[in-house]
Amino acid sequence: MTRADLLSRLARVLAERALEKGVLRVAIDGPDASGKTTFARDLGDVLRPLLTEGAEVRRFTIDDLMMPIQVRRSEVAADPQWLYENFLDLARIREIATGLPENSPPGTVVVLDGMTLQRPELADLWDVVLYLTAPDELVISRSRERYARYVDETEEPHELDDMERRYVERYIPAYQVYLDSVNPADRADVLIDMTDFDVPRVKRWDGF
Repeated sequence: MTRADLLSRLARVLAERALEKGVLRVAIDGPDASGKTTFARDLGDVLRPLLTEGAEVRRFTIDDLMMPIQVRRSEVAADPQWLYENFLDLARIREIATGLPENSPPGTVVVLDGMTLQRPELADLWDVVLYLTAPDELVISRSRERYARYVDETEEPHELDDMERRYVERYIPAYQVYLDSVNPADRADVLIDMTDFDVPRVKRWDGF
């Protein structure tokens, strides 16, 4: 299945469910660098023309709701459990996801992408969950490549290696806390392997 075919199939079902429900809330969950934000944007683009007149796609990414990088680099954040429990502004995520239903045209789809969206504090928000997967080594290499765009290695020669070490020692262990406690891949409605961005592999459909 091509990426375009996958997006089209998802969009058709989401549009139908949104019409039945009034406002449909969709989470695109998964580890860092699994392609969540780009996938959410592309899904929104395909979905928008399929909605009923007046309905909207409201898309948000929770990247801006993570704790500041200075805190993520602090000593307290070296504890994976603490980092998992504290790295997101959960109250703000709930506020964004719920919004004001009376101000939402019938058939509206609210799409949030981000990490750990199926944690117990947020799991009740979602009508549909898509979970995107990628192996740890690919998460690290993609993150390093992304971060390299903002680093001047002549001035910060060790910054990329330091970033990679934080992933290995902090971020991936913190995400493992989520995997062990929630088992998000099994809970999601649709499970997608994003090892190849252009050729995603659907590992499970549920009602799609």
